Amino acid sequence: MITQQQAKSPKELSKAIHVTEQQAQEVISVKERTQPVATYYTQAPTVEKAAEKVKQDIAHSNPNLPKAAIEKSDRTAVVANTEEQKVDVYKINLNKGHKIKAGVTLIDKKAYETIGYQAGKVEVLTHFNGQHLEGGSVLYTVKEW
Repeated sequence: MITQQQAKSPKELSKAIHVTEQQAQEVISVKERTQPVATYYTQAPTVEKAAEKVKQDIAHSNPNLPKAAIEKSDRTAVVANTEEQKVDVYKINLNKGHKIKAGVTLIDKKAYETIGYQAGKVEVLTHFNGQHLEGGSVLYTVKEW
């Protein structure tokens, strides 16, 4: 569970959800511009206890929770919002800008092991025949959907 104070401070939020302070600041700025995709009601004596209950419900995939609350994400932040007497749930997916790929390339009936690295929109592929480098390719992502 995260307190309302932690949810407002990039330094504290970064520690609570194990992200960088820059990523925490991005989460805070998105949080300030968005509305919840679902509403869920639960009874509890305090907002903090309600947040603990919601956290446990998410951990155990309680079927009464809205689908958005139990879907997979890189991080889930359950915030006891004492100012508005409610519990906020944030699903956070981190930008995964680096990818390593492996595959096979077939040229003139010869198979080559292919290893690739992608950073953002640029991808570099290297082609091996056994243990020898036979060539390479560079690709740029022109369109995404």
